[in-house]
Amino acid sequence: MRILFSTFLFFYSFACTSLLAQTNDSIKTQKLSEVEVSAHIKPSAARSTTPLQVITTESITEQGLQSVSDVVRRFNGVVLKDYGGIGGLKTVAIRGMGAEHTAISYDGITVSNVLSGQVDIGRFALDNISAVSLSISQSDDIFQTARVLGSAGVLNLQTAIPSFNEHNHEGKARITTGSFGLFNPVLDYSHKISNSFAISANGSWQRADGNYPFKQEDDKLLPDRKRKNSDVDIFRTEINIFNNFGKSGDLRAKIYYFDSERGLPGSVTIANDYAAERLWDKNFFTQMVYNTTFSPKLKFRSQAKYDYTFTRYVIEELSDRKTNRYKQHEIYLSNALLYTINNNFSASLAEDLSYNTLNNDMATFADNLPYPKRYNSLTGIAAKYDIKQFTATASLLATYISEKVKNNSDNNTYKRLTPTISASYQPFDVTNLRFRVSYKELFRVPTFTELYYSSISKKLNPELARQFNMGATWVGSISDVLNYVNASLDVYYNNVRNKIIIIPYPFMASSTNLGKVRIKGVDLKLATNISLGDKMNVDINGSYSYMEALDMTDPGNSKTYKNQIQYTPKHSGAITVGFNNPWVNFSYSIVAANKRYFNIQNIKDNRINGYSDHSISLYKKLRIKGYDCYLQGNLLNIWNENYDIIAYYPMPGRSFKITGGFKF
Repeated sequence: MRILFSTFLFFYSFACTSLLAQTNDSIKTQKLSEVEVSAHIKPSAARSTTPLQVITTESITEQGLQSVSDVVRRFNGVVLKDYGGIGGLKTVAIRGMGAEHTAISYDGITVSNVLSGQVDIGRFALDNISAVSLSISQSDDIFQTARVLGSAGVLNLQTAIPSFNEHNHEGKARITTGSFGLFNPVLDYSHKISNSFAISANGSWQRADGNYPFKQEDDKLLPDRKRKNSDVDIFRTEINIFNNFGKSGDLRAKIYYFDSERGLPGSVTIANDYAAERLWDKNFFTQMVYNTTFSPKLKFRSQAKYDYTFTRYVIEELSDRKTNRYKQHEIYLSNALLYTINNNFSASLAEDLSYNTLNNDMATFADNLPYPKRYNSLTGIAAKYDIKQFTATASLLATYISEKVKNNSDNNTYKRLTPTISASYQPFDVTNLRFRVSYKELFRVPTFTELYYSSISKKLNPELARQFNMGATWVGSISDVLNYVNASLDVYYNNVRNKIIIIPYPFMASSTNLGKVRIKGVDLKLATNISLGDKMNVDINGSYSYMEALDMTDPGNSKTYKNQIQYTPKHSGAITVGFNNPWVNFSYSIVAANKRYFNIQNIKDNRINGYSDHSISLYKKLRIKGYDCYLQGNLLNIWNENYDIIAYYPMPGRSFKITGGFKF
């Protein structure tokens, strides 16, 4: 029935499109509608019923942020796992829930990885991104896919929409160079083919040897050395198509290709700096988003995606060479309806269907390769009530997953209903103070790695989690000098049963069910602007997170009971101060976290020391022969601090980047 319903919506929309197109063709003098070139509307973080953080491309440039992971480190309530270097794996976890609970959305369609469940955000660049946003729990926008409704939070990357002024084309080019052999050219071009059709293309190449120095104080034989086998060679390209059918709707399509080869330097061991592991990744996907309006009250959105991922992993140990290959395929279709009952109340229905397969030739499992296949059906209904002083949303998600495995008679089926409810309230008209509260249930099925490719084969139960959040936001102006202040405070409590803990290694992980995990914390965020004159101002952005994530499984187990779970700092935060002026814009950033533990048992031998990473950015706009140009310089980790985010994977010390670019 779900397949029939989704297919009916898909073809019904195109039937309506065809009829509208025939009507338009009968009027010979009608002109094609213009392409809309306005930017995406920035969502209001202050009015949101759940925590929402947004960084636009302007802020990204002013703060000198170089990658998606740089942006994420400035969000609060986030744990970023970074294996170091330019090519190191980088994953995002929200409020101790694990990276598998975080959806990475690219232009509204989530990126999946059924092998590990962890999406490497290092795959994505900021070259053509207009905004990066992080919504915790659930966005107030109920016109979403059902897959988004099932996540603990969404990191959304929004592609920039081309804007054509005097010409029917626009473009950008830049080159970045820096420490450790970094060379990164980027070209972005957009062309307006007709009043209703535009296309943009983006391509980049990034290479670096990545052999940065580091110290290992407990190694008496090799205390000062360099990272070896840390080179990267990455090529990215994507094509975006924008088509406006007028009354028949609009269509946006994307073709994306990522190709990388990188060395895996491995974990640092005493008196040994040998590393010979190599990783090749190829990822191709194409996706489509079609929007149309059946009537002033009824909107329809259809999204489709095909994703192919190829991974080759090679390890050489003395005379032994092992090669593992993985091939992932995904076919995904989502249809959604939004019905606006009146100016204050709306409701939506979404149906997502997906089919995932994984083929591999891992030598370790050669005698019993599982070749898993997974069929997913997600059905979500949501409603929203919105007036000036009060906003409330509610949703219910039905999950049905069927899994078939070769050479394994124990095929799995998972079913669950999970609700969400949130609200925000402005008690006084005279101030922008708002209070918010939310509750969400989550159901996460183990990934293929957790089930079939763990170093220790075991039966895993799905995770069941509950998210509670209470908070307040305020936006206003205190004086002519302090003309903008945006503050938010959130207190949260998460309760997880059957939490699956990943013991992180760069390629193969070990997993186990902890049983019960209790997570509670506080997120504080403050942004302000201080005016120093007509052309000078100071931007200050700060965030702080307190997170206590404890194993509550067995009170009788004194070794791990009430111990902080792995790689979760209790205290973390970031602050950026930017001085904008007519000469050279300047920003200073600090990202910090206190001690963490890389194993469940919180003992000294498992401790990772805290760190603070300081960076400086200089930015200057220029006008040369009618072209808008800019120069940017970044000095990273200026105090040359030697620290790890993941145990025994040292981060780079002091380094620099220089970027030059222009628009045409």
